[in-house]
Amino acid sequence: MKLTQKELNHLIFLSEVVLTGNKKSLMEETLQCLLYIVKSLEEVELPESVVGQIEALTALIEADLREENERMQEIRGHLDWMNKKSRNSSTGM
Repeated sequence: MKLTQKELNHLIFLSEVVLTGNKKSLMEETLQCLLYIVKSLEEVELPESVVGQIEALTALIEADLREENERMQEIRGHLDWMNKKSRNSSTGM
């Protein structure tokens, strides 16, 4: 099935409304629609300026996810340490 340019433009419009209107309740659905389209493409020709913006946004997303992952590892490490400490104190070590 093909999406027409009119349908794509409507999806772009809806995505921009969700993004600029900060409609967090609709972000997941919007991302899902865009993800379906992106996954269906093998490659896409984009202007350099758009590629630059995508690269910058990708770097931001990766950095944020990396930071979140590091924080979760830090929390898990602290919880593991606390669990070991409480087990050692309860066994008299």
